[in-house]
Amino acid sequence: MNKRSVFSTTGRVAVGVVGLAVAAAVVGGATVVRLPSFETVPAGQLVTPVPVDQQRVCTGALLQLSDAEGQQATTASSVGRAAVARKSSEGDVDVDELAGADGSDSRPSVVTAPVEGTDVPLVAAAQSQSVDEGDLRGFASAPCTEPTSSTWLIGGSTETGRVSLISLVNPSDVNATVDLDIRSETGEVQGPGIDGIVVAPRSQKVVPLSGFATGLVSPAVHVSSRGGQIVATLQQSVVRTLEPGGVDIVTGSAAPSRESVVTGIVVRDSANLEGALADPSSSDLQSVLRVLVPGQGPSQLSVSLATDDGTGTSFETRVEGGRVTDVPIDGLEDGVYTATVRSSTAVAVAARTSTVAADAGGVDLSWAASSPGLSGDTEVVVPDGEGGRLWLANPGQDAVTAEVTVGDGDERDVEVPGGSTVGVDVQRGDAVRLGNADDLRAGVSFSAPGAVAAWPVTSPLPASTPVTVYP
Repeated sequence: MNKRSVFSTTGRVAVGVVGLAVAAAVVGGATVVRLPSFETVPAGQLVTPVPVDQQRVCTGALLQLSDAEGQQATTASSVGRAAVARKSSEGDVDVDELAGADGSDSRPSVVTAPVEGTDVPLVAAAQSQSVDEGDLRGFASAPCTEPTSSTWLIGGSTETGRVSLISLVNPSDVNATVDLDIRSETGEVQGPGIDGIVVAPRSQKVVPLSGFATGLVSPAVHVSSRGGQIVATLQQSVVRTLEPGGVDIVTGSAAPSRESVVTGIVVRDSANLEGALADPSSSDLQSVLRVLVPGQGPSQLSVSLATDDGTGTSFETRVEGGRVTDVPIDGLEDGVYTATVRSSTAVAVAARTSTVAADAGGVDLSWAASSPGLSGDTEVVVPDGEGGRLWLANPGQDAVTAEVTVGDGDERDVEVPGGSTVGVDVQRGDAVRLGNADDLRAGVSFSAPGAVAAWPVTSPLPASTPVTVYP
């Protein structure tokens, strides 16, 4: 290597070393010197949506799977007419009839109370029907409820002589697509057509539960919808050895919870019931708590049953996960009970009772669904029916004093001690407003010879909730 090559190589190495030193200095300086940062915070705006008109949907007349001549056994037809009571805090309401199932004249309807400015009216509606025609005999009552995308129907049977019809009413202007999650005493029920049931706008669709499985002793159905929101109910009717054995409408129970409260459990004519239970075909006259455990693990239950005067009983039991269990509640004296169920896992609960009137006065059944906690002001209206009663139950420890207004001006403070139930006298057609009743449970019951029914009271969903909107 000549002298010139040595100098050239040495220069290139020196330049490289200097470059590395400069790069190291720049990187080191970047870790010491605070560099300017640039941030943009989106300009959010708090917006309160405009409240929408308040709606309550009534399921309409009782149904049977045949026409008046006994033909068309797979087509729903209406039987009689349901009487509907309606009330709004702002006066009149609008009533629109919807298309009945299979072209029937069942007359489901939507009751609307228009919103005036930012004032959201309280509105309530409820229906009832006495029937003695063909295979249907008994008394049924149900509240008219807000459309929703999720309903828990705890009740029914598809044993021989038992008919359970799921009614899906879509009051919206778009199709509703409905999926059914059916559980029974043996677990999940599978079958074609159980998902993707399309309910046309402003119409009713009826789905027989026996179309998915027969011989179910203790079914429960979770109804969920996409697109339009719906109102789902289940109608059960019973025929025992050719004799009608009652009819009722199963309304939605409170969502699964570790604390469930069922009000309005009517026990009457218990002596007559004991005699009737000797017939093997009448085993479902027995009073039961029906418990659905949606999860796969078992649940330990603590059950308390009591009337408003404290009469009752309590017990503990264990139910299996992923299925439905009927827990007998025997030995209760005549009265109206509240069941408080505390469980180790979330469960959905309802209660079935029956009545056998003396002197062949008829047989009827009642499904009482569990009640959600009340929130804010709540309106209730009492439809036609004998022996109507409003119940306020307090599952908590501290007393709650609710403001109860019956009719136009009968205002009273009703104290509900912790762990107890208080009954309020009501008459058919009465409108009742409940205030300061947060976390109480409420329900309405009816009791007469050969006619029992019960249903929960539900507070209105929030009319509008403020949201922050970002560009």
